[in-house]
Amino acid sequence: MSFLHITNGDHARGGIAATGIPGTVSIWADPLNEGPVPGGLSDDQLRTIRARFIAGAGRGERFESVLADLERWAAALDRRGEYDETILWFEHDLFDQLALIQVLDRIGSVPSPAPVTLICIDRFPGHPDFKGLGQLEPRELATLFETRQRVSPAQIDLASRAWRAFRSADPTAIEELLQGDTSFLPFLGPALARHLEEFPWVETGLSRSESRLLQLVADKPNPIREVFPRMHDGESAFYIADSSLWDLVKRLGMLDPPLVVVDVQSEADRALPRATVEATVRGRAIVAGHGRVERSEIDRWLGGVHLDRRSPMWWWDPK
Repeated sequence: MSFLHITNGDHARGGIAATGIPGTVSIWADPLNEGPVPGGLSDDQLRTIRARFIAGAGRGERFESVLADLERWAAALDRRGEYDETILWFEHDLFDQLALIQVLDRIGSVPSPAPVTLICIDRFPGHPDFKGLGQLEPRELATLFETRQRVSPAQIDLASRAWRAFRSADPTAIEELLQGDTSFLPFLGPALARHLEEFPWVETGLSRSESRLLQLVADKPNPIREVFPRMHDGESAFYIADSSLWDLVKRLGMLDPPLVVVDVQSEADRALPRATVEATVRGRAIVAGHGRVERSEIDRWLGGVHLDRRSPMWWWDPK
């Protein structure tokens, strides 16, 4: 049989290719948990917006190159009718669950008689701190092949509804989805709930990730490369990538007055430079429960929601 494999990034792609399972391996690796993902647009328009965001996020990538990647991934998925079977390889974290619902929505809108199957895991024997497929050796990935399950119409329907809710300008669409049955995609509910925790919290105006960073650097300066693994303490899934953490640090450092100060020793590694981060007096005060980030200081996207002074402001209440 000929297989088309779709997975979440280059690490997993290399591992799947090395398993000896036949077929073509493509990826779907748009970091949809970052930047604008507005609804009401064509696929071409959305890809253009995503490419502009990714290219402008300081990752050293050119717009044309990013757009070509997004178009190539979509074209590979649309050609799945050339294969006997398409196998989706994903995991439980938000990055993957958003990719999965986008892929399943696209599969539902571009029908093909060829079957689509899914491998989606949140654990693996021998990996007590499992974070993702990229951790697994090819021989371990190969054992997952026989566990794949055919994608059902109910899964495609749920994915399409979740994709629309994620892209809505009203985040209560996600809450409404979570009040229903999301068991057809068992990791989707927790992932979207974690997404909502990135909205500014009512007490501090900070997201969960921003609060975690300030807690880690409140007492003393800390190297950002030592802070990064600690960002995952208390998380049930891998949430923040190294480049995302660096973007977060820069965002808090640009507030007036800033919440952190950064001493950069080397930017040779663009994803996570050699740098030390320390909370400012204001940052430490917010950690201690005094003060907050105000609405006028917030300007960022969460899926289809643009949080800025010109738009309705949404706050997360952990209670």
